[in-house]
Amino acid sequence: MKQYLKQINLCIKVIIVTIGVLLSVLYLVPGTQFYKIWSYVATIGLAFVPEIWRYIFKLKISEQTELAYYIFLIPAMILGIDLDIYKVWVPLDKIAHCASGMLAAVVAWEIIGQAFPKKQQVKWFKYLFMVCFVATTAAVWECFEYGSDKILGTHMQELISVGLDDTMQDILFALGGGIVTTAVIMLLEKPAAKKKS
Repeated sequence: MKQYLKQINLCIKVIIVTIGVLLSVLYLVPGTQFYKIWSYVATIGLAFVPEIWRYIFKLKISEQTELAYYIFLIPAMILGIDLDIYKVWVPLDKIAHCASGMLAAVVAWEIIGQAFPKKQQVKWFKYLFMVCFVATTAAVWECFEYGSDKILGTHMQELISVGLDDTMQDILFALGGGIVTTAVIMLLEKPAAKKKS
């Protein structure tokens, strides 16, 4: 199963990188509507985040989480930002931010699982860490959007609504997704703990 997931992850990563390269090439063609070169380059770079994460933090990412990340990139980055679907179908932006919170909660759960043996894990701290990790991830992303708008002249914070409203809604949707995911993990871990005792 793990080998099968590895192959799926590789295929999806190749597709994401290929789309990023193709959009970058189309940017160079005069008269096309492809104008977001920084976004296309970011798409290529984001495909390698799991490898960068493993190298820098020396932490494993499960094949399932890596697959969820790649699946998340397609609507959030390629469709939403690269191809401007956020402007055509407004709910996709909030769905993507909610999904980012869910993904961040799972990553935080994996970090805690690797950083501390099960016997040393304090349940309330683990769940608090998961929610705080989601909030931090959402805030850092919004700082990136703000910096991109100011430095590169993009309009990431004004895709849907005026900057502040969009920023706060994005953080709240991510936090909501993270809290729901944390609650689901908490509920799933309770029966497992009872079986062991």
